[in-house]
Order: sequence, then structure tokens, then C-alpha cells
Amino acid sequence: MKQKIIIYLIFFLATSISFAQKVSDTTGLYLEFPIIDLPYQIHAVKTTGNFFSGYANPSMNQVLAMSNNLYGSAHWGINKLVRTESEFNNILYRNLIAAGFDLFTFYTPLGLGWLHEEYHRAVMTRREINSFNDMNSFPFGKSLVYVRKVKDEDLIMLSDHYKQDFRRLMIAGNEGQLHQIQTLQKNDFYLNQDLPHIPLYWMSTMTNIGYLNQSGSDVFNKIIDEANEKDGADISKRDFTGADFTTWVDALFFPDKPYADRGLHPSGVGINRYIKPSQLSSEARSYLKKQGNLHWLNLLSPHLFGFPKIKLKSTENGHYYGSFAVRHLLTPFGNDINLDIFYQTPKNKFFFALHNYNNLNSSFFGLEGAIIDKPFLSNKLLVSGRSMVWTQPKNQSFFTNQASFGGMLSIRGSYALGCWSPYIALEGKTRGWVMGNVFLEENLSLNMGISLRMQ
Repeated sequence: MKQKIIIYLIFFLATSISFAQKVSDTTGLYLEFPIIDLPYQIHAVKTTGNFFSGYANPSMNQVLAMSNNLYGSAHWGINKLVRTESEFNNILYRNLIAAGFDLFTFYTPLGLGWLHEEYHRAVMTRREINSFNDMNSFPFGKSLVYVRKVKDEDLIMLSDHYKQDFRRLMIAGNEGQLHQIQTLQKNDFYLNQDLPHIPLYWMSTMTNIGYLNQSGSDVFNKIIDEANEKDGADISKRDFTGADFTTWVDALFFPDKPYADRGLHPSGVGINRYIKPSQLSSEARSYLKKQGNLHWLNLLSPHLFGFPKIKLKSTENGHYYGSFAVRHLLTPFGNDINLDIFYQTPKNKFFFALHNYNNLNSSFFGLEGAIIDKPFLSNKLLVSGRSMVWTQPKNQSFFTNQASFGGMLSIRGSYALGCWSPYIALEGKTRGWVMGNVFLEENLSLNMGISLRMQ
């Protein structure tokens, strides 16, 4: 359930800031089509009943690719269509049109709102809980948009038996939006793209900041009361959680509270799912406010201000480029404040990240490194590798000071057949939280698909 978002201010802010964007040598189009994502799709098949209907419950990886394809192809098309003699006018018109497109698609399948809700659904599908994303109904003008058709019994099971997944469920939409921003920024930097993504960055970032900061306010008490009255006695019409962040923070502070203890729905039918700010403890409300303030850190990146790729130096071998982004993400144990570092030499493309994982009273740390699209076989074969090591709170606990050591390793290879490139990727991890990986336990995933690159 989401409060209606009014973002005309963001529209003008994003388009004015984007004037600083420089022209790249290319305006490349990159599309990705993940066809197989195992073992997640096994859970999707069990959830929906057969292999093909399982695609109605896409994985986080598939959701991200589909949404990125929408914005990437649209923004690439805008660049191709809008060509004037003035570079200033090119930047202005392209970003104005892109901002309008991004606003329109907020309430459409594959758009930003759809991606937000599908990340929620992916966590439920992991535990074989089915649901329906109301963004597939083109809910233009609706003040509240739901993920519905979720049974009380399934939420009881998830809350009482998979507590870490239950907490992750509530903030997965927020995670999805930040994951999309990071992925598009990587594409912009490493693929040397020049697409008008800046309005989307600002729209996504500011809606996250606004939603999180408003969640603890008294305004949400009235919104939730009105939603309960409108939902009535039909359980299938209800959202799976209501306000994402109040439910998340309540579950953080009271992880052992049985789901059924939320009491009877005001209609007299089913459980009262939605947590109002007035129901939160003072400590929980204070913690939620703190996270809202920290979420402003997501504005700290040159990407948002039109400088996706900064030249660091030039030598006889070529140019060196860099960039960075600060991110604040909510997690099943608290938050992850990380610094992303983008770096490119004349021969190699690198990505690094420093992670600071925090629960209520303790801090834990992680390191991440990746090499991207290393060419082999006359540049036909591109190989990427990524590794992470971390200490995170033991059992993803909000209260513990005990650390659990873990890590992740992935490798991906693609082979160019003209502009199309079939790819295969393997990713293995220990217990722990990783943005965009739905599995909190140990896992080995196989991903196969095909990508498209065009100028």
C-alpha cells in the first residue's frame, strides 16, 4: 500500500539538474532477457502450478531486467529521436520527455511502481506464497496500490517460521528501487551510455525518501484507518502489509510476536494486518525516523547531478575514469550503508564497494569487488566476476552483537553473436543478505539468458 505520490517538483528539479550531463561517444542500448533463474523458478512453479505460469512470479533478477529494458529502450529511443543543433536543447528536450515518460509509467507494468511491488512478491514466492500486483491493472490516479490476494494463513506461516524473510519482505520494494538505480548507473558508466536516466534517479530516490520519512507520521494513522474501512471483509482485497516501513520496524523490535496477535480486522473478518504509527513503541518510532534521515545519503552521487563518468587522468595508454555513489538500504537486521566505487582503466573495468551493516547497537563490515566485461577471444567472449566477504549480525538479528562471517562469489560469461549475446551466470553465497538475491540462506543460483547491445 502506498500513499499517492505527487512529484511535479521532482520533474522540474531533475530536468534542470540534468543540464550538466556530458555527451558520450555512444548512446548505446543494452537489453537483458533472463530466461532461466534457478532455483528460484522451482519455487515459482510450485507457487503457481506449472512452469509457464511461474513466469507470472518473476525473480528479482528478471524483474530488474524487464524494468531496466523498459527505461533503457525508451530513453535510448528518445535520444535517437531528439536531435537538434544545440547540445543544450538536446539535453533539455531529452530529459523533459524522459521525465514525462517516467512519470507516466510509474503506474504501468514494468515501471518503477511495478518493480517495487514485484520485489515484495519475489520474497513471498521464495516461500511459495502467491499474490497479485495491482500495478498490472494500470491503477492511474489511485491513492493506494496493493499487492493482494494473499492469505492470512500464509502470512502467519512466514512471520512465525521465517522471521528473517518476513522482515525482508516489508522492505524489499525499497531494495528493488535502489538496486535498479545502482544497475542503471553501472550501465551508464561501464557501457559508456548517455541516456537520460537522471529524472528516473531523482523520482525513485525522492519517492523512497518521502515514503520512509512519512511512514512514522500521524498522517499514516488516518490513511490506514481509511484503507481498512475500504478493504472491508474481503481478505483478497487487502494489501499484504499496509505501510511497508511501520510493519518492518515493528517486526525488528518484536521479532517473536505471533502474527495472530495483531488482532481482528475492524470488519470482523481476518487479521488486522496494517501497523499504524500510533501502534509503534517510542523506540521503534525513533528508529524509523533515524532511518528516514539516513535515507538522504542516497543523494550523494555525481550520477544524480549529470556526471556519471569523471575523467581522473590521461596517459599514453588511454584514459582513467571514476565515480561513486553512497547508498542507504534497509535490511532484515537494520541497514546497510555502503560506498560504491566505479573505476575504469584503458584495459579493465572495476567495481568496488565498502559495506557498513548496522543493527540496533552494533556495526559489521563487508567488502565487495568485481571485474566487468573482461574481453577474450577477439572480444567475442566477455567474462565478469564478483566477490563479497562480510560479517553480518548472526541470524540476521536486530539485537545481537555476534557476527556471522560469510561471502559470495559469482561469474558470468557471454559470447557475442552479432548484436545478440547468450550468457550464463553462476552465483554462490553463504548465509547472509545481499541486495537483489532473494535467498538469505546458503544458495547456488544458475542464470541463463540473452542480451542485446546496439549503438
